[in-house]
Amino acid sequence: MNRIRLVSLNLLIISAAVLCFEITATRISSVIFVNNYAFMILSLAILGLGCGGIFAYYKFRSTGPTDAFKVFSITLLAFGVSLGLFIIATTQIPFITNPFFYFALLFLPFFLAGIFYALAFKVYAEESFRIYAADLAGAAIGSVGAIAAINLLGPGNGIVFLMMLVFGSAASFVIRKLRALTGIAIYSVLIISVGLLLLNGSTNLLGKIPIGQFPEKDYYHVYPNMNVQSEIVDSRWSIYGRSDLVAHSHQNRVKHLFVDGAAGTQMYRFNGNPGNPDPVLSNVLLRFSSSVPMMFLNQSEKNSMLVIGPGGGKEVLTGLLTGVGEITGVEINPDFVEIVRDQRAFNGGIYTDFPNVRILIKEGRQFVRQTNRKYDLLVMVLPSTQQLQNIDSYALSENYLLTVEALQDYLDVLTPEGRLIFTVHNQAELNRLIITAIHAFRERGTDSQTALNHFMVLEGRYAPTLVIKKQPYTRGQISRRLQTIQGLPEDLPAVTYMPHRWNELSDSPVNRVLTGIKLGDTQLQEIVRRNQFDISPSRDDSPYFYKIQQGIPSNFSWLLSGVSLVNLLLIGLPLIRIRFRRNPGRDFTVLRPLLFFICIGVGFMIVEVTLFQKLVLYLGSPTVSLSILLSALLIGMGTGSSLGKKIYRGDHLRRLLMASILVVAAGVLVIALYPYFLKQLLMHDLTIRAIITFFLLLPFGFLLGIPFPTCIQIIKTRDLDRYIPWMYGVNGAMSILGSILAVILSMIWGFTPAFLIGIGFYFIIFIILSPDYIRSS
Repeated sequence: MNRIRLVSLNLLIISAAVLCFEITATRISSVIFVNNYAFMILSLAILGLGCGGIFAYYKFRSTGPTDAFKVFSITLLAFGVSLGLFIIATTQIPFITNPFFYFALLFLPFFLAGIFYALAFKVYAEESFRIYAADLAGAAIGSVGAIAAINLLGPGNGIVFLMMLVFGSAASFVIRKLRALTGIAIYSVLIISVGLLLLNGSTNLLGKIPIGQFPEKDYYHVYPNMNVQSEIVDSRWSIYGRSDLVAHSHQNRVKHLFVDGAAGTQMYRFNGNPGNPDPVLSNVLLRFSSSVPMMFLNQSEKNSMLVIGPGGGKEVLTGLLTGVGEITGVEINPDFVEIVRDQRAFNGGIYTDFPNVRILIKEGRQFVRQTNRKYDLLVMVLPSTQQLQNIDSYALSENYLLTVEALQDYLDVLTPEGRLIFTVHNQAELNRLIITAIHAFRERGTDSQTALNHFMVLEGRYAPTLVIKKQPYTRGQISRRLQTIQGLPEDLPAVTYMPHRWNELSDSPVNRVLTGIKLGDTQLQEIVRRNQFDISPSRDDSPYFYKIQQGIPSNFSWLLSGVSLVNLLLIGLPLIRIRFRRNPGRDFTVLRPLLFFICIGVGFMIVEVTLFQKLVLYLGSPTVSLSILLSALLIGMGTGSSLGKKIYRGDHLRRLLMASILVVAAGVLVIALYPYFLKQLLMHDLTIRAIITFFLLLPFGFLLGIPFPTCIQIIKTRDLDRYIPWMYGVNGAMSILGSILAVILSMIWGFTPAFLIGIGFYFIIFIILSPDYIRSS
């Protein structure tokens, strides 16, 4: 095998390993930390790659093809060792939950991989299109491979597998200089080790990953009594996270299910007889604000119920005990469903033994958009959490379940007398949900004041509940509700708002918002503006329902400031050392390609993040969305990188000019037309939607793959190749800035404006190059 083929093959392997490690480490970090840490970890991966490139720029300036293989081998050997150190420390060292220690361990593998990447592009710059294609193809494999690795091996064993893969790659660069028997022995040990690892499956070889001690981790805060011992009795890994079933030492009536130590959901002991349940169980269930509305209904109003996110089955059990006819539960996490089914002896078989109960493994919003059935009740209780719940931190706390468009979808699947029952975490979220619902009704032709007649609010010891009726409540219906309330125990959650009873409003803070709505839209807008929390309506283009802080969250402000400072240092310090001397025969300096790499780094990451978020809405699963997006873009970019050199062969600047404006034009088409096409596909199976989405994104990926290797060739042809590792590092560091900006811009303006800003950076490249061709023409 010649040198360039060997380098390309190993670049493919290492790129697959890097992306697979990045996704796997994100799942691990979600168990240990909370969402903002997980986001920083993914950004840290890009920073590590960039810093590795900067290091290679200073350390290996004179390294050529002859010495490169030795450096490759040593660097990759260290990369493999760093993967082993990371997973051993994660599972064996108690103080791994210290963020700084964890960040340092996580930074090292990406830093070492960045050295390998930068040096490969420097030494083989004339083959930049070929090795960039290998890099992207490997990343595409890693994006899909991470799903298989986590599901089959679990994160811990998955990283051990990656370590062995990297060791094999390191050995390939020195195998020619070793004795034949030595080489055979090395690869035999690696192959046997991989075989044993695959046979072992997901059984932890190095121990369990600890749940971090953070306030957001429900695992530690279910019971305030410090003497209560909680034990994980079942634990399962999937791409959705680690699902743990927890039993408690002081009682045997309820167990809890957690995802990554958070998003707690109850599973109750049930005798399997809805007609004669345990009185204690009935009494407990009635204490939830989501249960009280069920007591107001007659049988004709509860023939069917849809539960989005049933989790441990509390709402399904409530439906069984209150006489609901047919119950459909839609749960996105298959591990939750399997655990509840396996616990049939404890929970009375609520997911297995009742013919009127049907549990589906689907995403709730997608199911609602696809179903043709109508339901009397649609119930959603605490459907999300502040915890990261998917494989990429770009999701953060976005939630397509509680937007203006989502509420319209839910209203469409209700029977004429149907009701939505939503339980949220706190008063601020309740206010935001009310405002969001008001806008949903307004877009259906109902004014704000009339919309108030569709609502009922319940508040108690636990989280508040909003009931939204498809048809407005009549005065007679409210009178009958009041009679029912008078017969209920006084310690049940209270109804703090009913239509037609303005003179009897409670002093609950939520009624200030309701009063503002009653007084008119101008007053309502002023209340929204002056509220200490962000209670503006949540929409599909900016679905940050749980971002109730006004403005940009402080952690993002600090992160933006820190990353901006690092980028200034990475750009400014080398520039200070570089002397700009124009050659009269040239009009190109290092500054212009530097600007190109900055624009590509920021622009591409903003485009990628916003596209990912838009796809979640249409494909339903963050896992599937990320895999389809990365596969389509990376394969398309790999093809563009390989074939793009044939475009204006020899005129790299013209190629970059045309590619940049084509990216802008294609981006406008993607954001303007693709949502319409994808919406028409919602009635089809997920597989069909995923395949069509993949092919729709391929042409855009093709164009995105041309600028980066073209910039490498521009530098090479102008004898600036010594700056390639630095440029590679700057590009990686600017990608971090782009990912942060994507989230912040989408919070402020939405995903569509953020996407347009992203492709705007490619338009900047076009503007920079245009004067050259205007003068030449």
